[in-house]
Amino acid sequence: MKRIVCFLLAIIAVFAMTISASAVDYGCNFSTVSKAVYLENLDTGAVVYEKSADEKMYPASTTKIMTYVVVADNVADFDGTMVTINQSVIDGLDPESTVMGLSDHIGEQYSIRELLYGMMLPSGNDAALVLADYVGSGIAGFVEKMNAKAAELGCTNTHFANPHGLFDSQHYSTARDMATIAKYAATTQSFMDITNTESYTPTRFTQPITNTNYMLSKTEHGGQYYYPYVKGIKTGYLDEAGKCLVTTAEKDGYHYLCVALGADYSYEDDINHAMLDSSSLYDWAFSNIAYQTVYSASEVVKTIDVNFGKSDDKLSLVPSGELTALLPNNYDQAKIKVDLECPDNVDAPVSQDQVIGKATVYYDDMTVGTTDIVANKAVERDQMKYIMNQIKVWFQKNLVLVIIIAVVIILLIILLVAISKAQKRKQRERARQRARRRYRD
Repeated sequence: MKRIVCFLLAIIAVFAMTISASAVDYGCNFSTVSKAVYLENLDTGAVVYEKSADEKMYPASTTKIMTYVVVADNVADFDGTMVTINQSVIDGLDPESTVMGLSDHIGEQYSIRELLYGMMLPSGNDAALVLADYVGSGIAGFVEKMNAKAAELGCTNTHFANPHGLFDSQHYSTARDMATIAKYAATTQSFMDITNTESYTPTRFTQPITNTNYMLSKTEHGGQYYYPYVKGIKTGYLDEAGKCLVTTAEKDGYHYLCVALGADYSYEDDINHAMLDSSSLYDWAFSNIAYQTVYSASEVVKTIDVNFGKSDDKLSLVPSGELTALLPNNYDQAKIKVDLECPDNVDAPVSQDQVIGKATVYYDDMTVGTTDIVANKAVERDQMKYIMNQIKVWFQKNLVLVIIIAVVIILLIILLVAISKAQKRKQRERARQRARRRYRD
């Protein structure tokens, strides 16, 4: 029975992932080698391609994006803050591990900026440890800051165990979470400048350190990975993690972020499929996805009633500007839905271009664009209509009070009439009595 339940749960999980993938499919017509992929248009926030984007993966040295974030959050002066290189901090690193080369500079001081270059370009694990020890007052304290920042950014499937990304079974993230971290990192001091640098020579270094992101280089690996539109960000590799890569790309006013994790790699083939996947995805996005006009600026999206209008009782609503959405070039018009959030009527006066509501465009149930909808003309108020309506509204709101007042008035009238009649009867009675007295006399 337990096996059957597990089997059914597995089927449900696969089915759920299939639904999730199809919900964000912009029609990519090729397969990616990387096990987890996330491609987002940064201009709109639209996720145009994803594959196992929420599956926990080993992020390898893309971890250093978060290390940079924590350093940037805690150090204001990259150039004036100096750190002494202590042997004890970098002891124990695997000699095969990628390093900046600080073991040859024990006792020397380097600025935070130099160490950040050393961490992000050659993926220096030694630089990551030195930075973490300084900022966190120890590695453990720094890792706590990393996990606190991940939680703050909403990365629910991420846990860090170290600042460099070397293997630990409790060190994991997802393609979606890494995209979130990278987007935040791009807003921090000098991040994009540093990660987009091909080579850099720190103080007292005789040779420059070079960037492991070959998509930036026309010469590394014969330029086979060079992609002219890429900017930054970070590579990663472990046997357990495969090739990993986080990059951005910009072309013709379109900006994308791509995360590729878990691409299989062998030293015999020496092919970086994470870079090839990223190039292919960027080419596909730049060639097949663009802003499409859903509504022109003058196109009426809805007509509503106008209350108290002087000459008009109808009002046409139009987009505040041309309403565009990021869609495939050959998008299916039937898949576009527009949700209008606006009232069925408004009170005059209404000014031209007054915001009345909002239009949200969906494509395959994804939000791909929003805009205000506005009045296409001004409508003056008919003051007499308005005053009469206010009187009517007042009576409607105070109906009970009006009834009570009416009843009181009627009762007062009845009482006054009764009093008047009683007084008249008394007067007649007194007149008869006076008449009888005169008669006797």
